[in-house]
Amino acid sequence: MSKRSTPFDAETATARSPRPPKNPPKGPAKRHASRPANVSPAKPGAARGRKPSAAALGFLMIWHGALSGGFFVAMMTGEGAYNAHVFAGIVVIFAIGFRLLVGTAVPKGHVLSFPLPNLRTMIQGSHGFRRFLNHTVGLAMLVFCALAALTGWYVKGNTAAHGAIAYLALALIGGHVVLVILMQGWKKVEAKFQARS
Repeated sequence: MSKRSTPFDAETATARSPRPPKNPPKGPAKRHASRPANVSPAKPGAARGRKPSAAALGFLMIWHGALSGGFFVAMMTGEGAYNAHVFAGIVVIFAIGFRLLVGTAVPKGHVLSFPLPNLRTMIQGSHGFRRFLNHTVGLAMLVFCALAALTGWYVKGNTAAHGAIAYLALALIGGHVVLVILMQGWKKVEAKFQARS
């Protein structure tokens, strides 16, 4: 005996039948590489180093002004204006001490970190060589500026040693300025050659 179909059976069969997708993909399906859940996609420019903040650049400008200004006043007031000479020497000592304190407090790699030369940077191409040379001259300049101020403060009788160290520090300051200018030109020339190649 045949079973009669009812409207309820027709609705059930329609519900069970698979429905075609609304927007079927055209062409071969693309396979996406699996990505770990804990790894976020790389942002453009994330590999580049962060630019120094305005506060860090402002601190460096003020510090350079205090150190160079104090040293210049000390060199110009060596004879006659003893009080100004002593005050300028104290400014130089405090500027170097404060720079050392800030440079050791910030994390390594920060723009304000103390510039200690590292021999391993010399094998990192031209950029590493420039960094090593700049850090070496900068550290020597700070050491001799501090020695010039300290010998003037503690060795009052031996002015010849104080003067010799001061002039050597002055020569290192001039070398530091010339080196910074040459390094900037070197970077521009290197960037042009890399752009052509």
